[in-house]
Amino acid sequence: MAKGPAYDQLRAALHSQYAVLVAGLGRLDPAGPTDCAGWAVADLETHLALTARGLGRIAQEPGSGPPTGGGVEQWAARLPELAADLDERARGERLTLAGELPDLAAALEGRDGEQTVRQLTGTHRLADAVLFRVVEGVVHGLDAAIEPDPHALRLVTRALAQALADREPGSSVELRVPPYVAVQCVSGPRHTRGTPPNVVETDAVSWVRLATGRLSWADALRNGRVRASGERSDLGGFLPILR
Repeated sequence: MAKGPAYDQLRAALHSQYAVLVAGLGRLDPAGPTDCAGWAVADLETHLALTARGLGRIAQEPGSGPPTGGGVEQWAARLPELAADLDERARGERLTLAGELPDLAAALEGRDGEQTVRQLTGTHRLADAVLFRVVEGVVHGLDAAIEPDPHALRLVTRALAQALADREPGSSVELRVPPYVAVQCVSGPRHTRGTPPNVVETDAVSWVRLATGRLSWADALRNGRVRASGERSDLGGFLPILR
C-alpha cells in the first residue's frame, strides 16, 4: 500500500472540507432529501457532527500498541456491520457540525499522526482516522449537492483509487482519474510498456460517486461519465468500495 499524505495535510483538508459543509448545509432545508438513502439533510449533518465529535475524543485518548484496523480499504470493509447503529444515531439528537468544530480543532492541534486511536472499526493511526473523516465529509457533501473543497477532493480521489488497488491487486487494468491519480488494479495479464490494454478514465466527482455506490457502473458508461476500453475494463463487479 502506498504511503498516505502527511497528518498536517490531512488535518488542513478536513478543516477546509468541514468549513465548506457548514456553509453549504446552512443553505439547505434540514428536512430536504439527500443522496444518502433514507437520510434527510438534518440526519446527514447529525452523523457528520457525531463523527467529528468522536474524532476529537479519540485523539485525546490515544491507544497503545500497533494499529490493527488498517487504512481506507479495511475501514470501508467494517462499515456495513455498523450501518444500523449509525443510522439510529443519525436520527437521534439533532446536532450541528459547526458546534463540534472548535473542540475538534483543539483536539487535533499538535498531535502525532502516527499515534494509535481506537474507534468502532478498530485501532488505527490518527492520520488514518482523520482521512476517514475527510472521505465522509466529501462523500456526504456530494450527497447534499455541496461541491467539495478541491484539496479534500484530491485526497479522497486518491484514497479511494488506492483502496480499489488494495482490494483488487493486479496490473491488468489502469484506472485514471486526472489530474489526481492513476493506479493499476485487477489480477490478470501484466502490462509493462506503452498504452495499457485495459483503461478506465473518469473525473474525480464521478469516481467518488462510483466508489461509494451513488452512481452505478452502467449509468456512468451510459451517460459518458466513464470511458472504458479493453475487454477487462469492466470495474462494475468490484464496486462500490465504500457503502
